[in-house]
Amino acid sequence: MKIVADENIPWVREYFGALPNTELVLKPGRTLQREDVRDADCLIIRSVTKVDKNLLANTTVKFVGSVVAGLDHLDTEWLEQAGIRWYAAQGCNATAVSEYVVSVVAALDATGILSAKNSRAGVVGVGRVGSQVVEKLRLLGFSVMECDPLRAEREKDFMSLSLEKFSDLDFITLHTPLTKQGAYPTYHMIEEHFLQQQKNQSILLNTGRGSVVDFAALAEVGKSLYWCLDVWENEPRIAENILQSALIATPHIAGHSLQAKQRGLEMIYHAMCQQNIISPKQKVSVAYPTLTISFQNKKVDWREVILKIYDPRNTMAQWKKSLGANANAFDELRNNFNERHEFAYITIQDALLSDEDELLLKQLGLKIV
Repeated sequence: MKIVADENIPWVREYFGALPNTELVLKPGRTLQREDVRDADCLIIRSVTKVDKNLLANTTVKFVGSVVAGLDHLDTEWLEQAGIRWYAAQGCNATAVSEYVVSVVAALDATGILSAKNSRAGVVGVGRVGSQVVEKLRLLGFSVMECDPLRAEREKDFMSLSLEKFSDLDFITLHTPLTKQGAYPTYHMIEEHFLQQQKNQSILLNTGRGSVVDFAALAEVGKSLYWCLDVWENEPRIAENILQSALIATPHIAGHSLQAKQRGLEMIYHAMCQQNIISPKQKVSVAYPTLTISFQNKKVDWREVILKIYDPRNTMAQWKKSLGANANAFDELRNNFNERHEFAYITIQDALLSDEDELLLKQLGLKIV
């Protein structure tokens, strides 16, 4: 069996490199071509690879595994028509994205731009990721409004407010997939009218898909808002003016905790085992990484702890000052981003915290000793 995989997927060698009677070939996912997979049996990719007829027609690929949660890079209809099985690791990065949101809030709170307590937030898209975001924002003290009409149609007890009612908010965070069809398309959902009805200095955070926001409208009429952007239109060739005007800017890494990356690959591995695509002689088990942070008996608050774990402003500073907005810089920083651990895998030692802050950090999933 021949497996072709994106060379920038961590742990891919550990999970697939030692399987019996299997050849693992690693290729750059951004530039993957049909010739690279012509005689492959399986393809394992990230969101940077568009998987459709152009890539896979007249190849021997029988299974596609995507280690990320989104589906917009997969032409699932064509794959099914072609008889190619596929699996996406949906939900693998939900925790990582929700904790990235907490890091953004901590950074904004620490600089006085946003006060988490008694502020009003709106969450657009309340699925796997958005549900965790709502929970964490409420822990931080926000009053939260939710918008997810698709979920409201499925669940009679779910209260979804329309985007028309999303005004006078302090913080708006987007967690929808990118869709252009159906009753509730999300392409350019955040457009001129929506931006104009927001109050000055409200915060717009997007960690879903770049084109959910109309970047031309953002640049034209959204200047009164603070932009916190992890996803961008036309990645990796993003607009320099949007990058430089953003309050917080990161290169599509909100879901890139070490644990989320490993979880996504592990989900693909188990799916291939369950579908009898691979039959390893012994089960592959790779321990998840952990981290211990000591504050050496220093008095700190919850914001300092969260930002010690990950401060998105550091990524932004590296990107803006050292790398710029060119496509190679975007991919270089994204591919080499390996500095975030999820809260559940972190132990905090010797931190002098108030009882309130210690309780909050424990509720967020951290171990305090």
